[in-house]
Parts: sequence; C-alpha cells; structure tokens
Amino acid sequence: MKKETKIRLITSAVAIPLAILCFFNFWSTVALSAIAVGLAGYNYIQITLNGSRKFHRYFYIIAIPGLNVVFGFLVHNPAMIVLAYSFVMSLGFFLAIAFKDPNEIIERNIVYGTMGLWYLSFNLAFFILIYAQFDAVYSLSALGSAFVFDSAAYFVGSRWGKHKFIKRISAGKSIEGIIGGFVFLIIFFLIYDSVLYPFFGWRHFSWISIFVLSAVFSFFDTVGDITQSVFKRNRQLKNAGNILPGHGGFWDRIDGLLISVPMYYVTFVILNNFHILKA
Repeated sequence: MKKETKIRLITSAVAIPLAILCFFNFWSTVALSAIAVGLAGYNYIQITLNGSRKFHRYFYIIAIPGLNVVFGFLVHNPAMIVLAYSFVMSLGFFLAIAFKDPNEIIERNIVYGTMGLWYLSFNLAFFILIYAQFDAVYSLSALGSAFVFDSAAYFVGSRWGKHKFIKRISAGKSIEGIIGGFVFLIIFFLIYDSVLYPFFGWRHFSWISIFVLSAVFSFFDTVGDITQSVFKRNRQLKNAGNILPGHGGFWDRIDGLLISVPMYYVTFVILNNFHILKA
C-alpha cells in the first residue's frame, strides 16, 4: 500500500467518527458546517485574494463561516437569509472600494469575495437545511455519500483508471473512478438503510431514490471536484492546504460537497414531493 494511501486512511479514521458525532443535534451540525466552511474558506481566500490587503482577506475569512452560522439561525426564514446575505455582500463591496487600491485588486475582492459567500457559506448551509426539513439521518447520508464516493473514485481510479475525465484540468479523475464511485454509492445506501432499519423500523430510501440520489451525487460531486481543480491548476497548486495529512486542505476535502449538497437537497425535495423518497 502506498504511503499516501495509508495517510489518507488514518486521517479518515480519525476525522469521520468526530464528524458523525456532530449530527446528534441540530446545533452541533451547524457547528460542524461552520467549522468546515471556515477552514475551507481560509484556504479559498488565501488562494483567491492573494495580493489583497490583509483587512480584506480577514473580513471574508470571518464572514464566510459567520454567515454560515447565521443561515443556521435563519433556516426557517428564507427572506431573512436573503437579507443577511445581501447585507454581508454589500458590506464587502463597500470595503472593496473604500481603499485606493488598483482597479484589478478591487475587482478581485468583489468577485472572489462574493463568490466565496455563495460558494462556501450558502452552499454548505444545505447540510443544515436537510437536517431541519428532514432529519439527521438524511443530513448524515450526504456526508457519508461524499466520503464513499470520493474514496471509491480514488481507489478505483488509482487501480483501474485508464480513461481520464478532463485531463487538462484534473489528471487524476478518471471515468472508471466516477463509475466506481457511483456503484459504491448504491451499495452505501443499501447498507446505510439496513443498519438503520432495526433502530427506526422503517427504511429511509426507496430503490428509485437510491439510484437517483447516487447518480445526482456522483455527477455533482465530480463537478465540484473539477471546479476546485480549475482554481488550483491556474495557480500551479497541488493542494489548497496541508491541514489534513494525505487529503490536503479542508477545501480539498469538501470541494465536491459544495456543489453536490445543494443538488442533493433539491433531489430530496423532488423525490419527497412525488412520494418516492422512502421505501
């Protein structure tokens, strides 16, 4: 076994149980989301706003996880969420033009700062929304899906990956790996439901929802991974950070979730409205 693979497994063995413990109540889930967003936001801002004033970087490093917590408080009030987002975004705009910086620096602060508020704060808040609208079991399934898909895609791709998905952006992402991740996601949902059934007495996912959710997650998790790879490739970076041995930075760890979780939620709502989510 490769040294990097061993390190990834050890890191996962420590991090995953700690993350699962955070799903025992609503506010611990909010805290988990904010911590993940905050650490990923630090990676994101240090990369995208490199060369900007420290003041601007610190503003977004604080605002990104802070806004995520606010979304937790306002999860049942969409109008207030829009108001909070608009206020922080507008404050960021004002701070960007308040200093006599070159126009390209001002533009970078506005574009990447605003994107960070949406891409990180807003998108990962759907973990919280899934918890609030459905329950912890469904919210935890999103986290489990990310771990299973990413791990399966990595190992299958490393072993059998011959056809690169988008080589010019992410040389390590293969079509075989994506297919492997999709297959293992289906297996994950089946095992997940089987483990939960004795405790709840009912199954959370129907056969149709298992297939649909696995397909949706596989596609959009890959989109999230490729999206982050664009940022790194343009800056000649392998990882966004080094806080997680074998995994890179926190942004590297949750890049797929940032796109897949919102679509996961949308799929949940559609399946539930058509009464085909549960078995």
